[in-house]
Amino acid sequence: MRLQILGMALAATITMAAPLAAQDNGSFQGTSLLGERMVTPHDSNKNVAAPAVLARAAADAKAAFEADMTVDNATWYGRVLFYQGYTRESAAVYRQALKRFPESAKLLRHLAHRQFSMRQFDESIETGLRAAKLYEGVPLEREKLGPDYFTSTPDVVQYYLYYHLGQAYFAKHDFDNAAKWFSRSSQTAGWGFDPEARTANTYWEFLSLARGGRTAEAREVLDAYDLTLFQVHPEGGSDNYFDGIQLFKGHRDAGSFFSNQDSGRPFADADGMAASTAYTLANYFMLKGEREHAKQWLKRSINVDSWSYFARIQAEADWVAFFPGEDHTLSGH
Repeated sequence: MRLQILGMALAATITMAAPLAAQDNGSFQGTSLLGERMVTPHDSNKNVAAPAVLARAAADAKAAFEADMTVDNATWYGRVLFYQGYTRESAAVYRQALKRFPESAKLLRHLAHRQFSMRQFDESIETGLRAAKLYEGVPLEREKLGPDYFTSTPDVVQYYLYYHLGQAYFAKHDFDNAAKWFSRSSQTAGWGFDPEARTANTYWEFLSLARGGRTAEAREVLDAYDLTLFQVHPEGGSDNYFDGIQLFKGHRDAGSFFSNQDSGRPFADADGMAASTAYTLANYFMLKGEREHAKQWLKRSINVDSWSYFARIQAEADWVAFFPGEDHTLSGH
């Protein structure tokens, strides 16, 4: 789904930090919470678009950005770089653009997301709160669409701003603030019927409240969720957040599922599905007080090749908090 961003890497399209992208083993993007190198390989593709289409979009976005920088073309260029997995380079584009447009809430929103992906939670929160303040009292804003040949969606900027603030606070285990921003994100999504957004927000708002000990409120959030899987995905298939909600509602048994299959949807490849499903099970056992049982599922969520999925980031944060210094690798890895 659109909420999770990572794509295929093609070094020739990079404006910033081109030497990083030129390394034979991929582009170094930073270090995980567990001290591991985060690298985007050149042959990565996360169902965003056909490689040739993504390469063309990146080249066109780069040219437009360099010819006449605007908030919109800077936003789009940074998005395409992010789709390719170039998080650091995307953040550099936003920082450059913010020198010219320092009061652009849209640029700040995207920079905050990149900072979160790079595990810079405090910086992400600071940047996100600046954007949220600038958006106070301002009508909802939608992203500009990409070129006609590149399928994109007119996402509501504020929705993702608040959603990623929730993620950043959750990673710091500040569950009260996480619940606050996931709730605000839900309210923003309420202006249009978006069953995927409602499903994702229900999942994370529930976890924020439950992990923060606000059990009754957490149950109210679950009880208010009444969508069917067909409403979430009329074209068929599964949804990891929907599955998690059914588990927390008691409509599924923990032993009934584990998915590491590629869904075919953007940002929901096999790694993304495995990390998310395992993290759901880890939380299920943590909420039951079975922390040792949760450990194996945190390991499975962490030990995927892709490093930018929300579930993996949150699993890293939980591991550091609950099992500091312990071996997080799976046997055989």
